[in-house]
Amino acid sequence: MHIDINEPNAAERFWEGMQEVAAAARKHQDYDLYRAIVKIGRAALAQGVELVPTGGLFLQCPVCEALPGQRCINIPGHPLHGNILHPRRFELAEKAIKGEVPPPIPLS
Repeated sequence: MHIDINEPNAAERFWEGMQEVAAAARKHQDYDLYRAIVKIGRAALAQGVELVPTGGLFLQCPVCEALPGQRCINIPGHPLHGNILHPRRFELAEKAIKGEVPPPIPLS
């Protein structure tokens, strides 16, 4: 298998994979998967991979309360970032991956 690390959509495809892991973490209520998302995200950022909007899907949205793995819903006065996430959710994910806030706690 040949992997082109310079593929134009590589970062987006990486974060799409992270979204799939987030969906599994939500489905199975598996905190280890949430921690894995944060570890992998931190490693990717350290290697220069850009954080894209789908990277926040492992968190519950503080604006519309969309569950981890779900896309945000449109709310008046709160535009969506890239038609996927509210900016506050994206910023929270970026801080979690950088270690500025604790990793998310799974829903109980």
